[in-house]
Parts: sequence; C-alpha cells; structure tokens
Amino acid sequence: MKDKDSYWNEKSCMVTGGAGFGGSHLCKQLLERNAKVYVLDRWLPHNSYLVLNGLLDSVEFICGDVRNLDLLRHTLERFEIDTVFHLAAQPSVPISNVIPFETLSINVLGTYTVLEAVRTTKCVKHLVFASSGAYYGTTMTDRAITEETPPLSATNIYAPSKVAGDIAVRCYARIYGLKAATCRFMNTYGPGHNNFSCIIPRAIKNLINNDPYEFGSRDDGTTVLDYMHIRDMTNAYITVAEHLNSDLVAGEAFNFSGGNSISTRDLTKLISKIFDGTDREPKFFGAPREKPLVKYLDTTKAKRILGWQPTITLEEGLCETIEWYKRFWDRLGV
Repeated sequence: MKDKDSYWNEKSCMVTGGAGFGGSHLCKQLLERNAKVYVLDRWLPHNSYLVLNGLLDSVEFICGDVRNLDLLRHTLERFEIDTVFHLAAQPSVPISNVIPFETLSINVLGTYTVLEAVRTTKCVKHLVFASSGAYYGTTMTDRAITEETPPLSATNIYAPSKVAGDIAVRCYARIYGLKAATCRFMNTYGPGHNNFSCIIPRAIKNLINNDPYEFGSRDDGTTVLDYMHIRDMTNAYITVAEHLNSDLVAGEAFNFSGGNSISTRDLTKLISKIFDGTDREPKFFGAPREKPLVKYLDTTKAKRILGWQPTITLEEGLCETIEWYKRFWDRLGV
C-alpha cells in the first residue's frame, strides 16, 4: 500500500450523503489528501459543516437521491469514480420510528441501489459502507461487542435498516467480488453535528442558550456508551478503503470506537465543566433502570488487520467541539 500522502493523490472519490455530519468531515479529510471529491446528496443545508467551513468550492456537488440508479451510474462513469464512500442515510433513531418506510427506503433500498451501480460500472474499484453499532440491537451486557455478535432485537426502525444494508454490502462482496467492506460506529461527535436529539449537541445547545440542563425521558442517566470523535471515524473510513485489495478486508465488517465508555450523566457533567468550569447537575427523566444499558464495541479486529486506533481523547474532542459551536452558533440557525 502507498503512503497516505500519495495513495489519494488525484484519486476520484464519491461521498454519498457528503453534506451531512460524517460526510462533510470525510470530504475534508480526502481533500487534505489531494483527492478529487464528488458529493452526492439530496440537499445542501446552510448549516452543513461543508458550507460553514468553506469546503464547498473544493468539491463537486451533485444534487440527487441515492435511490436513482441511472443518476448513480451516470455520475460514476462521467467522473470515473475510483472509490465510493456510502454514507447517505436517514440517520436519526427517534425519527426512524416516525417515518419507518422512508427510513427503510433510504437506508436499505438506497444501499442496494449504490451496490448495483458499483457492480455494473467498471470504473469503481472500492466501496466503503457506513454501517452502525445499531447493527447489534439493544444490549445490556457489560462486555465489548465483537463483529461476530449477531443482531439482537431493537426498539427502533433504524437498527434493522442498518442490518439490512450491512449484510447486503458483505453479500455483494462475496457473490460479485466487489472490493467492499462495512464500518460499524457508535455515538460519533464533533464540530458540525447538528442533530440536537443526540446528547452531546443537546448538552452544548442547552449551555449556549442558558436553558435548563435537562435531557428528557429517553434515559435515566445511567446508560454507558462509547463516544468517538468524528476525525477518528473519517480516518477509519479512509483506512478501510486503503486496505480493500486485501482478502482480509474485502467482504468484512469492522468495529470502530473511541475507547472511552462513560455514563450519560458523567458525560453531561464533563461537558458542563469543560464549557465554563461550572459543576451542573444534569436532569434525566427516564424511568429508572434496574440494570443500566451498556454498549461498546471491540475494536481488536481493526487494530490487528488495519492498524487503526483512535487518536483523540474524549476531553480533547469535547473541547474542540464546544469551541466550534461557540464560534458558529449564530450561523447554525438553531
């Protein structure tokens, strides 16, 4: 494998969902490696990280839906795309239960459409799919989850939609020889994350607006999860793509995490302390659990095969994230 400074030089990459949180950061990482970046997305929000950080002029933006097979094929062939990063999705867990069919259509049919476009277009060499730790469903076990763990039942439609896409990508790799792999993440955070139903953006929003430090009824504060900075996530996508010619990678799934499990109560206390040095007591109104929900991923496989590991501590990442929100708050339109 070539070194990272030369591997991506002038390589044509398409990022589906590239105007979103993860997609925007991935575009930034690819541009820094001198790749040619093409973004396919249904819309371009004014508060996208891609826009706010001045990246839009450096990419080719194509307005379109990943369920449009003809558009995908035309785009891949016209720009001679080498690597596809498929991040386009309906990503909100709460919203998935409100619009279940749309969630399944985008997350499942959209993924199958991307797979068909890649399969039937000769120029594409590699495909990286953004799966999710939601693949594993709801768990209460206090142990790191490995890639071999089967999906469990879930309390939302988002989880099975990601299971379907994850399995489809790996099946296409095995059946048709696609150089494709899936990346499973949980609870990514960082600058530009505008889904304020997620706990870190919600906490920062409450603090900036001087609102009550409350977090609703979804949790009782005891849930223990792992949080990974967005740059560690985008580096994982890129690392997988760089290794896809290996039989140890193509057709496989890989877990990635930040390696810093923490309860939601302790996390919100930490955010408050970093924000302005104040020890606030967060309020959670969820029904008390007899046993806390604990969920974090085993990344041994990624470290062993890809040489990947997280580089940003939770404290460092939160400091950077809070400062970004303070800087851009008036432009976010929240």
